[in-house]
Amino acid sequence: MNKQGMFVSLAAAAILSACASSKSESGLGKAKVNLVEPEVIISQVNFVPQVARDITGNVPVHYQVKVANRSAEPITLTRIEVRSVGAGAYSLSPQTHPFKQKIAPDGFEVVDFWAPAVIEDPTVYGANGPVTLRTVAHFDSAVGQFENITIQQVHDQPGAENQPQ
Repeated sequence: MNKQGMFVSLAAAAILSACASSKSESGLGKAKVNLVEPEVIISQVNFVPQVARDITGNVPVHYQVKVANRSAEPITLTRIEVRSVGAGAYSLSPQTHPFKQKIAPDGFEVVDFWAPAVIEDPTVYGANGPVTLRTVAHFDSAVGQFENITIQQVHDQPGAENQPQ
């Protein structure tokens, strides 16, 4: 077998193994799923201290994602893709966070993760100002795989971290 034929064979084997490794709980893969869409809410749970309010550079950000399963079927959150959209207090490059969180019918679960953000130009609110995030939550279920895309703002009330609870 020549080098070109060997390359084609290896590429085909890699593609087939990638397809085989993406099985869902149902074995249906990305078949059309007829479930009530889950509610996905992301929030930033840490604040940059006032002392560092006007910094530029990297800063770690802690997020929590609440997923409410509105369907009668159990679902599993398999991964979350997140990135910032537009201008905001910081930017978040596209990244993916894996999970295997089962969510009961009519129940909810909370998962959290840390992400490296970059403050390029401090805003009047500093690093704790509003940021718009786009999330793609990937799910698996007994009836197939599906995803939920949301765009929402975190820190939509800057200064709230300084208010009494």
